[in-house]
Amino acid sequence: MKKIALIITFSFALINLNAQDESFRQSFLEANLLMEENQYNVALPIWLKLQAEQPTNFNVNYKVGVCYINSANNKKKALVYLVKAVQNTTKNYDPFSSSEKKSPIESYFYLARAYHINYELNNAMVNYNSFKEKISKKHFLFNEIDHHIEQCENAKIAVKNPVNIKITNMGNLINSPAGDYSPVLSTDESTMYFTSRRVRKDSSNYYIKDISDGKNYEDIYVSYNYDGVWTEPELLGINTEGHEATVNISIDGQTLFIYKDDNGDGNIYTSTQEDGEWSYPVKLGSDINLESRETHAHISPDGNSLYFVSDRKNGIGGQDIYVCKKLPNGEWAKAQNVGNMINTAYDEDGVFIHPDGKTMYFSSKGHSSIGGYDIFYSVMDDAGNWSKPKNMGYPVNSTDNDVFFVTSADGKRGYYSSFQEKGYGEKDIYKISLEDADAKPLTLLTGIMRVIGQELPDDALIIVTDNETGELVGKYVPRKKDGKFSIILTPGNDYHIVYSALTFKQEEDLYIPPISAYQEINRGIDLDNVVFGTPGDTVIANNNTNTKDKDEWKYNNKTELEKLSAVINTLNSQIEELKDQLAQSLKNNNNVNNSTNDTRVAALEAIIADLKIQIDKMSINSNTNNVNTNYAPSGNIIASYQEYFNYNIKSIKTSNLKYKDMVNKAVAKSKSAGKVTIEIESSASHVPTKTYGSNVNLASKRAKDAKEKIISSLVSKGVKKENIIITNLNSSVGGPKYNSDFNNTSVYEKYQYVIIKVR
Repeated sequence: MKKIALIITFSFALINLNAQDESFRQSFLEANLLMEENQYNVALPIWLKLQAEQPTNFNVNYKVGVCYINSANNKKKALVYLVKAVQNTTKNYDPFSSSEKKSPIESYFYLARAYHINYELNNAMVNYNSFKEKISKKHFLFNEIDHHIEQCENAKIAVKNPVNIKITNMGNLINSPAGDYSPVLSTDESTMYFTSRRVRKDSSNYYIKDISDGKNYEDIYVSYNYDGVWTEPELLGINTEGHEATVNISIDGQTLFIYKDDNGDGNIYTSTQEDGEWSYPVKLGSDINLESRETHAHISPDGNSLYFVSDRKNGIGGQDIYVCKKLPNGEWAKAQNVGNMINTAYDEDGVFIHPDGKTMYFSSKGHSSIGGYDIFYSVMDDAGNWSKPKNMGYPVNSTDNDVFFVTSADGKRGYYSSFQEKGYGEKDIYKISLEDADAKPLTLLTGIMRVIGQELPDDALIIVTDNETGELVGKYVPRKKDGKFSIILTPGNDYHIVYSALTFKQEEDLYIPPISAYQEINRGIDLDNVVFGTPGDTVIANNNTNTKDKDEWKYNNKTELEKLSAVINTLNSQIEELKDQLAQSLKNNNNVNNSTNDTRVAALEAIIADLKIQIDKMSINSNTNNVNTNYAPSGNIIASYQEYFNYNIKSIKTSNLKYKDMVNKAVAKSKSAGKVTIEIESSASHVPTKTYGSNVNLASKRAKDAKEKIISSLVSKGVKKENIIITNLNSSVGGPKYNSDFNNTSVYEKYQYVIIKVR
């Protein structure tokens, strides 16, 4: 019986052991396959589980170390596993065998990389040399070893001579627990666009993830700086369910460069500001985007040179920087390699052209890199030649990859992304103050351009020419959101500046003395802001405006409204007195001619009617932040129109008979009263919208579209635009919370509408 029990126990143990071996083998093969597909992030948890089961398996420790080395932020963790791996290596290594317990000779190389990243530079060089001794010249890593050793030597010098910088995390309003990176800023640093892999505010991307790493796809966000405080980031409407990443922005802030991974064929796209919104991204033409991978781009301040990064054939190294010149017909010429002063036998990336037009910042694994990509800068001379690139130094650069660095106009601040243990997430955005950097000899002209009584029109434009040569310096479009603009001017020149919007125009000459330092000229402080119009102009509410200038306008506007209301009360009192006199006269003498009093009453009533029209014109009550005069719109509702929408529809149907009837009644009202008053209310449901970024945006667009349509309809029928008074432009999000029941339109559609009222 004892023998039988022993046999049974042994059999169960053998079965269990075989099951464990099979489980290990299956996991090994799965993780190996993932590594073959470069999905190190997905393979890592599997290897860590196997390492916990077999901590002395040198091959598994090697696999864990390689996965960490190829991770985005955890490269330093590779060291402890690779130290174990090199304890038992073999030249006869079988990478596909689950029974292989030894590690390959390449363990020395990856161990050297781990020491390098951890700033143990002497140990790194020892292991680089050990690896070199153990392989032949035909090995695929042989030609890289000397370069890595040189990087270690560079790092030792750099660490001993750090540059004077101050690093500041941009805070948890900008940064999230997910990856936030690749910041690009407007010239005056008032607007920042960046890439994030966070869950959207409406959770519309919660379940939409990249299978290669299990993370949400990249989205582009924007944040605005008001008096040193950054606003909550907003999702741009150009994002899709795939990857969209920030690359750069033009100096006038009107063209955004975007990277899209088109099924592995990376390409550069551009989006431009149109009516305050970003247009659908368009792939750059010419021979910029080829079958090769294009990762980064930036345009020169004058708009005539486009620099981009590509790994196309016949380059100097892996990825090189190229340039296209703009032809007289506005098209881009063929791409030219910028040359071996910038490009090396190794990879370059992250090109950024400073607003001075002659300083290039870029990342390179070559030159005097201290490890991976380092950030360099080069200056172009008058003959168009680039200077020898200079390393930005440690700790701006680290022994890991440092890419996508942009600087301020004065060159004193930089913005970049990095993983740090005290950060908020996987990768955070930081600001670097370059304490000892020389300020660029430029002048930044900033200010506000607005038209009193309405949002900034689409045709608002600033044209700058050189007074001496008559040549065009540039055309600049103020920011639609608040009218803010920023223009780079070169010292030592006399400029002619024309500000225009609608029928308004203002011109001035501005001389910038030949200074050797950076300066800012801020309109509103040094000069007057550019303000067109008078308080009597038609006011169209703007839900998005929230500036100090607008607050001042609201205050002044409210004061005028209070004065007009007081005048109306006085006139009403006079009318009542005249009516009393008229009644008393009729009572005392029925034959008395009271035409004079009748005329006076009619005149006063006409004045009151005009004053009420002025109040209608000045009323701003589209949201809770606007002026509340406690004055109800004059006149009864003579016509109205309401339209319900399907998901993501923003435009009303002007062909609708009810809409046409409302327009005809509005035309009749304008003819009889000289003016017509319009109120608009729009709504969106809580069903997430990917097309417009948020339901708030969709509701706002519905209101704005209705405003444009009704004004256009009335103008086409002969009503003058100045006689159309928009007193309300309300938008809101309503109805029940979204319950993941997209097809339940009967619940949500009733909260997707536009209402237009005519008084």
